[in-house]
Amino acid sequence: MPIKLPGAFLVLSLIGISVTAQIIPPDRDPLPPDAKIGSYYSVLPLAGYTSDLGLFGGGFIQRINYDINRKPFLSTLKADITFSTTGNIVSQMQYERTRLFGSDFRSRIDFIGQREREGHYFGIGNNTEYSDSFFREEGNFYENREFFLKYRIRQGISSFGENGQIDFFGDAIFWHVNGISNGDETLISEQMPPGLGKSRVTQAGFGFIADSRNNEFAPSNGIRYELGFNTSQSILGSNYSFSGLKGDFRHFQTLFGNVTLAHNLRMEHTFGTAPFWALPIIGNEAGLRGYYRNRFRGSSSILNIVEIRSWLFTVFSDRIRVGAQTFWDTGRVYSEFDSNAFFDDWKHTFGAGGVVTLFNPDLILRGDIGFSDETWRIYFGAGYIF
Repeated sequence: MPIKLPGAFLVLSLIGISVTAQIIPPDRDPLPPDAKIGSYYSVLPLAGYTSDLGLFGGGFIQRINYDINRKPFLSTLKADITFSTTGNIVSQMQYERTRLFGSDFRSRIDFIGQREREGHYFGIGNNTEYSDSFFREEGNFYENREFFLKYRIRQGISSFGENGQIDFFGDAIFWHVNGISNGDETLISEQMPPGLGKSRVTQAGFGFIADSRNNEFAPSNGIRYELGFNTSQSILGSNYSFSGLKGDFRHFQTLFGNVTLAHNLRMEHTFGTAPFWALPIIGNEAGLRGYYRNRFRGSSSILNIVEIRSWLFTVFSDRIRVGAQTFWDTGRVYSEFDSNAFFDDWKHTFGAGGVVTLFNPDLILRGDIGFSDETWRIYFGAGYIF
């Protein structure tokens, strides 16, 4: 879950780490030297200034709860909240548990609640125009008030290879958005896309995950494939009827030493009439890094990311690790306004970043800088983007 701090900025932060361990019963067998048990916390208060947000403040917390009998963890929690003097309020939370009420079901909750004064809308399509002067005059802005809640439950159904497992999952999503125009001179007021104003989407979905990664937080070998289908219909209480297919294919391979090649291919297609905020989007902190946020929207999208990741050095007896990554993102969206030739007009960005782990190899803080042919952007987040 990223902490989004785009543009030039000054950040003042204090990092606090506290570690607690559960009491091990005397009749339990001795634990292996690298065993983790108990709860590990990472706390990051933030304060600073950006040209997009003005003065801002907030904080981020991550907690990982381990159990020696449950891999890779018993539960994880990530949460952050940011306030700014321009009126932005952004809060996000993700909670995942590998044993739901003591069963073998794995569950995850994702929540977003925000009021974005500078939501970005550049139109629909892969070749939407960008003008620096129009953007600076707030012609691509609108106010985005959003409540998003997603619940996923999954269950293993088969295994493959040495470490691989295939899971079936089911999703339930509630999404309420109030998109407010910032004036008649803005692009969103001129185009009036479906979804402007108050509307909601309620979705149900299902799919499959095949996962053989050697580590869920910083994998160096293995694959993770996800295929999913979801639908939004009036019978579910939605204002829009549409369906979608998603594919997410991740590959990890150690090249030599601590150097890992990470590859991610994502594809998405929407059938029916979806609100503009539910369309496939690329050009943000999740991929095609270096463009302005939510730069490209369409009925379909394809995104390809290649990263070279490496751990550089450790300090304090390996309790803190420092690493770096370089990346190349490329992709495009498809719409009725574009050529549907598969390889036409792909967008490209490149960049680099760094990561640090603090007293626990699974507590990873990341920063990236990405460059496109229009601008450059800076991103912070917890964990790799895939």
